[in-house]
Amino acid sequence: MLKQLRFIFFLFVLIGTLLPATGTAQEMAGLSFSNYSGISGVRANPAFLTGSKVYLDVNILGAGTFFDNNFAYIPNNNANFWTLVNGDSLPAVYGKYNYNNFYTYYTNRPYNDIATVVNVMGPSAMLQMGTQAFGISFSARSYNSSWHTPNSILQTIYNGKPDSSLVNLEQQFSNLNFSSLSWMELGFHYAYDFYNRYGNKFTAGASLKYLYGVEGGYISIQNFKYHWQDSKTIHIDSVDAAIGFSLPVDYYNSSANLHPLSKGHGIGLDLGFVYTRNKTNVSPTGEKALCAKPYEDYRYRIGFSIMDIGRIRFRNNAQLHEYQVGDVDFNSEISANGINNLFRSIDAQLYNGDSLGSLKDSIITLSLPTAMSLQFDYHYNKNFYLSGLWIHPLRFQNKSLRRPAELLVMPRYDTRKFGVSLPVSWYDYQKLRLGLALRIYTVTIGTEKLGTLLGVGDLTGVDFYFNIKFNLLKGSCVSWKKGACFSSGKQ
Repeated sequence: MLKQLRFIFFLFVLIGTLLPATGTAQEMAGLSFSNYSGISGVRANPAFLTGSKVYLDVNILGAGTFFDNNFAYIPNNNANFWTLVNGDSLPAVYGKYNYNNFYTYYTNRPYNDIATVVNVMGPSAMLQMGTQAFGISFSARSYNSSWHTPNSILQTIYNGKPDSSLVNLEQQFSNLNFSSLSWMELGFHYAYDFYNRYGNKFTAGASLKYLYGVEGGYISIQNFKYHWQDSKTIHIDSVDAAIGFSLPVDYYNSSANLHPLSKGHGIGLDLGFVYTRNKTNVSPTGEKALCAKPYEDYRYRIGFSIMDIGRIRFRNNAQLHEYQVGDVDFNSEISANGINNLFRSIDAQLYNGDSLGSLKDSIITLSLPTAMSLQFDYHYNKNFYLSGLWIHPLRFQNKSLRRPAELLVMPRYDTRKFGVSLPVSWYDYQKLRLGLALRIYTVTIGTEKLGTLLGVGDLTGVDFYFNIKFNLLKGSCVSWKKGACFSSGKQ
């Protein structure tokens, strides 16, 4: 059974990472905080829409990937990120066709966290009309999270058997969770400067998103008390757990099942507010032409947002299994082809021959990775800025996805032709990371984990993104008959 559990675990991660094909890194701060962010600013706060230097912004493509964990790693002296990209030969212990030996794991940490974040922003656009801004976006997103999982459980799944030190050792765990969710979303974004006087501007914003669930799954364990009698047999004193999934695979033979591609639907909501202290106390006058609205430079701005409120309900190819049993011996050596046969073999042991004992429903529900966020941006001097970001996950039930926490400080240089950002972040309150983002006109590339690309330290994950867009500046109008006119200062 441990081999099958390992297969299901990696299936969740693999499907969740590969379905969107490409994505953006975890927070993409180098793009979200730029004065030319446009529609990309809604990633941090929908109220950012009216604070950009552009009145029209069209996103063409954004792509990248993010993965991090503190359980498995490839030692730096054996391989690095570019070794994997180039397909170079790895040391014999890391056989390419044996993923069990492809990496090793930390043994000095009692609990481990795993997260992947994938987010593709496809064709999207925003337009500002006076004090209001409107946007529309199409995205494909994916999150996988395993938080505070005991190292001994991950080691057992990884090795396919328990360590000898775990035999006859009573163990009890509670509130364990692994969740995976991939979806596409059609988003409608709105921001409004509802007060702008005497240099003080207040902006409210919201994003309403219609969600198309592609896959979802979770393992939620409220309580699990057990011990290994030997390397094959677990004595379960008590267990209270649930496993739910809706995957794009056939549960009998594990082949692809993409009909329909959307296996569930839902609604998502982002809410945000921004206070801006402008450099001038004079409020702008009304302008007839959209392009003529001047950009209002600021001293600083402070924002607050709650992101990804909502959930997706899966009704297609979904199963919910619940386990509440105790005082039973379970043989972990199960050989079964297909997910359905695996669960039926498990149930036959736990429920006295009833192969459908745990199956409770054909509908599952997964909440989005809800988080609250604080943003701060200070205009230091001319083209130099200092930004700050704090993101903290909000989870209201054990099966909910957990968005990794982050505390970030980022100095940046920002002009129309060129921008550079150096984010320094404290990822999940555990790891200190240095990043880099470069922008040339409307093309941005970046990472929030520069050490990985430089080959510094053990390889525990990757973080890389790029973005291509087109936009038009505020205060700059072009007339095909009269040529260009410029109605404000330098941008």
